[in-house]
Amino acid sequence: MIAVRRMLQKGEDSFREFLNQVRENKSFPKPDLNNEPFSEEFSPKIIIDDMITFKSKQELAEYLNKVFEISGVKREDVIGDKGLWTWLAYTWFEQITNNRCNILKREEHYICTSPSNYRRYYIHLVAPCYIIYSLYGLPISKLFVYNPPWEINDFTERVAANQFIISHKNIMEAIYRLYFDERSGRPKRGASSDEEGSVRRFIKVIQQFEFTYDIYSMSSDQIINLLPPEFNRWKPS
Repeated sequence: MIAVRRMLQKGEDSFREFLNQVRENKSFPKPDLNNEPFSEEFSPKIIIDDMITFKSKQELAEYLNKVFEISGVKREDVIGDKGLWTWLAYTWFEQITNNRCNILKREEHYICTSPSNYRRYYIHLVAPCYIIYSLYGLPISKLFVYNPPWEINDFTERVAANQFIISHKNIMEAIYRLYFDERSGRPKRGASSDEEGSVRRFIKVIQQFEFTYDIYSMSSDQIINLLPPEFNRWKPS
């Protein structure tokens, strides 16, 4: 068990150097950044299990949601704290790299950026699964948290980076109903591809609807029924 900390600039620089080294040498030792001037303790105090195993992003999100609630930490207190998310990625590094077997190329997957840079912020491997889960819970967030902690989530990258979509529950519910297969516990095959009716097409169509419909006041049923024929194969029966 360990008290949650926030990564400081010197710690971020050291973590970045470690990432560069470990890509070349998988056995490169992880530096100890759990002290000043590399990091500082988060306030209020939060205790997490640094050795916990998560089978999915959902388990990771549920765990963080629980420990934050127990500690009296509100969602708005942490969503913009890039130092916190960077430290969590550092702490659970083995977990979110599949024991260093899946180390991704972009540093933003581990070193969190400012939420104002949506497209880079939402490729972080820890922050987005909690952000989306804590906002919508289940089942809406399933598309974004179904896969292992070390995998990129296509729906997070395609959908969450579009703030006009992710901030509206009715649209997010429509996306879940169109593209998640409850029987398999995964997105429907081709849902994030370039196929007709895929989520990429859904985003473009919703952007077009904005000009002629009050799309944000509609229910998910109304949105789904408004979609053109190319979406018929994706619509729930």
